[in-house]
Amino acid sequence: MASALSAAAALLFLTASTPPKSTSSPSSNKLEAALDKLGAHRCKDSKLTCVTLTMPLDQLGNDPKGHVDIDFAVHFAEKPSKGLLIYLVGGPGSSGLEAAEDSLSDHESRLGQEMDIVFLDQRGTGDRNAMDCPKASAVYDMATIDLDKPDDAIDLTKTFVAGCVKEMKHGDLLPYLGTEQAIRDLETFRQAIGAPKVWLYGESYGTQFAQQYAVAFPDAIAGVILDGVIDTNLDSQGYSAEDSRTAESILARVFAACDEKASCHGDMTKPAAAVYDELLARLAKGPITVDYPLPDGPTSRQLTHGMLEGAAFSALYGPGDRRDFVRALAAAGRGNLVPMLRLAYYNLALDPETLEALGYSGFYLGAYYGISCQDYAEQGSDPTALAKSILAEAKTRSSEFPHFPQLYVSDRLPCAFWPAKGKVGRPKPFIGGSYPTVILNSDADPATPISNGYAVFDRVKNGYMITMQGGPHVIMGRDEGCPDKIVLGLMLDDQTPIAHEQICDTALTRSYVPLTLRDPADAKDPLKVARGVEVELERFPEFFWDLGSDPVSIGCDHGGKIEARETKTGREYRFQNCALWAGLRISGTASAHQESDDSDDITLAIDVTGSHEGHLNYHHDWVTQATSLGGEYDGKDLTTPRPPAR
Repeated sequence: MASALSAAAALLFLTASTPPKSTSSPSSNKLEAALDKLGAHRCKDSKLTCVTLTMPLDQLGNDPKGHVDIDFAVHFAEKPSKGLLIYLVGGPGSSGLEAAEDSLSDHESRLGQEMDIVFLDQRGTGDRNAMDCPKASAVYDMATIDLDKPDDAIDLTKTFVAGCVKEMKHGDLLPYLGTEQAIRDLETFRQAIGAPKVWLYGESYGTQFAQQYAVAFPDAIAGVILDGVIDTNLDSQGYSAEDSRTAESILARVFAACDEKASCHGDMTKPAAAVYDELLARLAKGPITVDYPLPDGPTSRQLTHGMLEGAAFSALYGPGDRRDFVRALAAAGRGNLVPMLRLAYYNLALDPETLEALGYSGFYLGAYYGISCQDYAEQGSDPTALAKSILAEAKTRSSEFPHFPQLYVSDRLPCAFWPAKGKVGRPKPFIGGSYPTVILNSDADPATPISNGYAVFDRVKNGYMITMQGGPHVIMGRDEGCPDKIVLGLMLDDQTPIAHEQICDTALTRSYVPLTLRDPADAKDPLKVARGVEVELERFPEFFWDLGSDPVSIGCDHGGKIEARETKTGREYRFQNCALWAGLRISGTASAHQESDDSDDITLAIDVTGSHEGHLNYHHDWVTQATSLGGEYDGKDLTTPRPPAR
C-alpha cells in the first residue's frame, strides 16, 4: 500500500544475447555457473546478467493454470563475495530490473563490490509483463473525491477501474498478482540457483515482500534489512488511517519550519498553514482557473482540490520536495498559482503542454492496484455497498486528517470495484529469527509512517532499529553515514550495531530558496536579476526530467519561453522574451556545466527589456562560489559590484 512515486528511472530491457564476459569474483563463480545453466544472458544496455524463469501462473494452486515468465537480473560482486542480496524495490508496481542500475549507483560502492545482488520484475511490472494505465490514473488523480458526494465518488471510481483494466495489457495475470504469488516466484529462483541463504533488502513495499518471504521461507534467510517499513499486521483501513494522520503531522512540521525561517515567513506574509488553508477553502468551492503559460502563449487550466492534496502529499517524501512545495505555496499566496500547477503536473506525470499521461518510468499503475487489491481485500461482497461504507467512515473521521481526506480513500475505493480481489485477512506476522533484522525508518516518512517501523521492531527477534529524524521516505543509499555505514558494517564486516536502537538527524527541509525579485524595486539591481534567472532555472519541475538531446520548451510564468537541452557537459538554455517576473523579459542564453567536482558553473549572456533594459554577462562558479558580472544596464556599464566598506 506504500506509494511508489520515488520509483527509479533507469530502463533496462531483457534480450537474449551472447553471455557477458565474467567480471565476477571467484566466490561468485558458483552462482554464475548456476545462472548459465538457466540460460543467462546480458541484460540489454546493462552490465548485469539476466535470466528468465517460467513459473506456474498460479503458484498457490495444486493444479497450475498456465505459466508466466519472470525476469531476474544479477550483479556479481567485484571482490570475493560475502553473500547474496535480494534487492526488493518499492511500489507495489515498480520494476526491479529497471531500477537496478540506479539502485546500485545510489548505494555505497562497497555493497556492489562485496555482494552478489539480485533484482526481479514482479508480476505486472517490467517490459515483459507490464500492466499500466497512466491515462485512466491521470483522470482519477486529478479529480476531487468529495466525501459529501458519495455517488459522484463512486461513479468516478467505477470509471477509473473500468478504464484502467481496459487500458492495460496482460489482463490474464490479474488474479495472480498478489505478494503471496511473488514470494514463491523468488523462492523458485533461489532453489534454481542452489538454494543459498540470502540477505533481503526491501524498500517501501519491498519491506512487505521481504517480511512475507521471510515468514514463508525462514531457512532461506541470512539477514533482513527493512527500509521504510510496512506493518503487515495493518489492514487497508488501519494503514490508510496511519498514513493520513502521519501526513497531517509532517505537513504541520513543514509549515512550522517555514514559519521559523525569516526568508520563508517573509515570502508567505502570514503563517504557512494559514496560506495553505486559505487556498484549500477556495478550492473547496470549486476548481480555480489559472492562466497557464505554454511556449506559444497562455491557456486556461484548472487547479483542483484533489491536485493540491496530491501535490502536498508527494512533497512530504523528502527534504527537497518539501522545500519546493513551500516555495510554490508562497507564490500561490501572492497570487501566482502557476508554480503549484507545475508541481501538480510533475507529480501526476503529465505533459504540461498537452496534459498527456506520460506514466512513471519503471512504475506500473495497473500492477500497483492489482497487487494492492489482492493484498488488502476488504470485507464485503457488494462493491457499491463497500465503497459507500468506506466513504461514510472517512466522513466521520475527517477531523483527524482535514488536509488529506482523499488520501484516506483514494486507494481503497478502486479495490472495492477491482475485478480480481484477494482473500480478506492479514498474512502471518513477521517476527524475525536468529538472523539479524534491521529496521530503517524516518520519523518524517509520509508513505510508511514511523509507527509502522516501531510496530515491526517491537515484535522481531534479534532486531536493530535506526531512525532518521527529519529524513525522507527510504533512508539508505542517500550518501549518509547513518544508516549506511552501520548497515554495511553488519552485512559485510559482521559488525553488530552498537545498540539495538539508534537515531540520526537530517534537515526536515532543504534550505529555503526565497522568491526572486519579489519587490519590483529589486529589478533595478542587475546582479539580483542575473541571480534570479539562475535560481529560477532550478525551480522548473519540467527540467527535472532527463531532457535528452532534443530541446524541450516551457512557458515562462508571465509569457515567453525557455528552451533547454542536455549537452555532454551539462545543459544549455535559450530564453525567448521569457517573463520570469511581470514587466521584465529575458532573451539570450545560459550554459550550465556539471562535468566534475572541479568544473561546475553557469554562464548567462542575456538581454533584459521592459521596465529595465540592458545586457548581462554573468558567471557563477559552483565550486568556488565566486560570482562575476559585466555588460550594461539602464545605460550604465557594469562591473562586478563591490561590497560597501564597513
